[in-house]
Amino acid sequence: MTEELQTLWALHELDERLVHILDTLKRHPEERKTAETALAAERSRLAVHQQRIADVRTARRRVEQDIEALAVEEKRLQSQLPMIKKNEEYQAMMREIADRKRRQSDLETDVLVKMDEEQELLSAQPAIEKALAEVQAVADARLKTIAREEERARTDAAGIESQRAVLVPKLPQATRLRYDRIRDSRGGRAVVPILKGACGGCFRGQAPQVMQELRRGDRVLLCDGCGRMLIQPPEFA
Repeated sequence: MTEELQTLWALHELDERLVHILDTLKRHPEERKTAETALAAERSRLAVHQQRIADVRTARRRVEQDIEALAVEEKRLQSQLPMIKKNEEYQAMMREIADRKRRQSDLETDVLVKMDEEQELLSAQPAIEKALAEVQAVADARLKTIAREEERARTDAAGIESQRAVLVPKLPQATRLRYDRIRDSRGGRAVVPILKGACGGCFRGQAPQVMQELRRGDRVLLCDGCGRMLIQPPEFA
């Protein structure tokens, strides 16, 4: 294998590592979004539950205010009874008072129902808070892991780019330009091995003549299918 091919193969190995690192980094935003979405869902569930408690409590207090208003009205009607002289007016006033008492009784029953509902909601809240805490812990751990992986990946990628910066200038200008052009258009992979008679990039089978030239290892060959540079792996050369 010529020095040119050796350099290309070394670049191939670095590029494969770099592609793997970049693919991993591309997955992280989705993984982060998944963790954050799960956390947001639990927070929303707790917020909805707390709003239900607040709504029931507000409704209960409104009913209690209505009861107080009816009680005040009942007292006012009661205070007027001694001043009534006619029996018909007295009976009418008593019916008014009875109506206020009945309405108070109905509203008091409603208050009890709302108190039971509020207590039931309050009793359920700790379980929801616990679930949120568990999801929060999982999300925090995953996000920290992602952050560490990203930092390590970027450090590794920077190291690989430094090695590439040393190797690329060693290529003849024409080869370097071709390598850069193919790499840019083929997702970071310009050089691929020949595997079982096929291109390691697009898996297109190669003609026997191409295979013979590859075995000689004296020049750069291109795949007719994807245009990548083909190299016989050193262990098979």
